[in-house]
Amino acid sequence: MPEESEQPEEKSEQAAGRAAAIAEGSSPEQSEQSEQSEQSAEQAERSMRAAHRPSMAAAGPYGHPIHPMLVTIPIGAFVATLAFDIASVLIEGRAYGRPAVWLSLIGIVGGLVASLFGFVDYRRLTKGTRAHAVATRHMILMDVVLICFVVGFFVRRADSNYYLYGTPKIALALSVVGVGIMLIGGWLGGKLAYSYGSRVADESDQIKAHSLSAPSTD
Repeated sequence: MPEESEQPEEKSEQAAGRAAAIAEGSSPEQSEQSEQSEQSAEQAERSMRAAHRPSMAAAGPYGHPIHPMLVTIPIGAFVATLAFDIASVLIEGRAYGRPAVWLSLIGIVGGLVASLFGFVDYRRLTKGTRAHAVATRHMILMDVVLICFVVGFFVRRADSNYYLYGTPKIALALSVVGVGIMLIGGWLGGKLAYSYGSRVADESDQIKAHSLSAPSTD
């Protein structure tokens, strides 16, 4: 009997709660969804602002990351390597294979250094976010590029007369594959910076830079 008397009270409390929610203009489900949306928005803003700031001084100051500056070295070196590889096969004389070897080595060393700074910035991204997923794919693809050119370098060095007969076909194929993957990885890196704003300055600071009345502090 006491249990039966408690049930009407519980029902009346639930009804009162629904009535209060209706009076406020929303259902309990809508209120919960609104609260979740606010929490999600706050989490996204915290993640975004964390991605803007360097995790350590070595990554470069706020608004001036070092990683994008360093990637120009391996990108230029690897593209030049492919160009010399193709020239060593198509043009008589075939002396173009020798500079391709050293250009690939420059690209490998530059890529390793750039990847270290890139990993520092990668750690600032929140796991589970779209930015983190894109950064992960970017990192994996760029590691594959490095592997292609490292293997290609040792293939070239294994043939003492590589510069007389042109770049070995395996090394040439690895250069083509490496540069192709690098284009995809670079596009993802650009998406991180220009679409998702990784390591860029906050919008409030950008607005100041575009204001006619703002004094120059650079």
